[in-house]
Amino acid sequence: MEIGTLAVEAFRNLAPSRLGFHARLNLLVGANGQGKTNVLESLALVSGRPSFRTADLADVVRSGASEASVSVRLAGSGEGALGALLGKGRREHAWNGRRVSRLEASRKLPLVLLTAADLGRLSGPPSERRRGLDRVALAFEPALASDFRRYEKARAERVALLVAPGRPDRDALSSFEEILAVSGAAIAEARRRHVGPLGKRLAETAALLGAPFEDVSLRLVSELPAGAGREELADALRRGLHAREAADRRAGRALFGPHRDDVVLVSGATPLAARASSGEARTLVLAWALAERALLAAAAGDLPVFAFDDFDSEWDRGVLARFAEALPHDGQVFLTSARAEVARALPLPSGAVWEVDGGTLTPAGLLDGRAASPSPLAGWPAERSDDVLAS
Repeated sequence: MEIGTLAVEAFRNLAPSRLGFHARLNLLVGANGQGKTNVLESLALVSGRPSFRTADLADVVRSGASEASVSVRLAGSGEGALGALLGKGRREHAWNGRRVSRLEASRKLPLVLLTAADLGRLSGPPSERRRGLDRVALAFEPALASDFRRYEKARAERVALLVAPGRPDRDALSSFEEILAVSGAAIAEARRRHVGPLGKRLAETAALLGAPFEDVSLRLVSELPAGAGREELADALRRGLHAREAADRRAGRALFGPHRDDVVLVSGATPLAARASSGEARTLVLAWALAERALLAAAAGDLPVFAFDDFDSEWDRGVLARFAEALPHDGQVFLTSARAEVARALPLPSGAVWEVDGGTLTPAGLLDGRAASPSPLAGWPAERSDDVLAS
């Protein structure tokens, strides 16, 4: 999967433009505040992902405009045009002129994104760790998307019913809890299938990046039984939801279910959030992102676009060199840097350099591909998805 061109209108400080990107590496360099991160945010939004900077899409619209637009022309196996209109209370996606959902947009342009907001993933709230696992599960099992939608809708309806004045309607409550049990069991079962393969890939990538930990894996932490099948998970959810009705009413939120799961990175039995130094934790988060990229590629048969914002900031030079050497040579990558001289000195694959100044991107030369030897990660996407799941 490759982004051939990017066109933006009224998106933050980016100048209206149509840019043709390199098929492999695009290095965006420039001082802070010039628009490098805005480019990556535009790619995230057109791909169906949430903004990593704001919950209000009105923030991405340039002052004086009513909406912003982002469109990309995709090359490779999924050639076509993907676009998004963005504004306050508005988000619409289109594929070749036909309106599509965010989920469909994410399938047309699979994207693995690493930003400053991700670097605290190991010790931050569980939600981002869950999303990292769920993206892999959805890539292999797209039908799960409907289970996630049903689950979240039923969870909100159940809480609203519980906190409303008076005694809740028992039939309505039972109906919502049955939806939560069935859809929640599907989600829980999928997480149990995919946490092992993702943890294995993460461990292999962490070793390539020089992380000093052995027996690295991901552990799913859940109140639901660990080795259970779907029916047993559904039964556990029915019992747990019923038992916690009073507590949920007092709290005004749902305190039980797969939305409370956590995904913990461990070395042996020791959680690495408490053991890893700041630099080691960053390396492990980078390993997680590269592992996710490999598994999404195995699921789709095509490499997702990989984007890493401010990739060389506060990183050990040795880790950066190993990261540069580990980047696959057969997929598109976007990197941003405020230190052009540092980025250019790394053994990055061949590609193009873009100078970003005041929201304008200007071609600034080519990278000569000093990392000429094959990447140790380059063979991963060739694996069949059933092989990955069996590993």
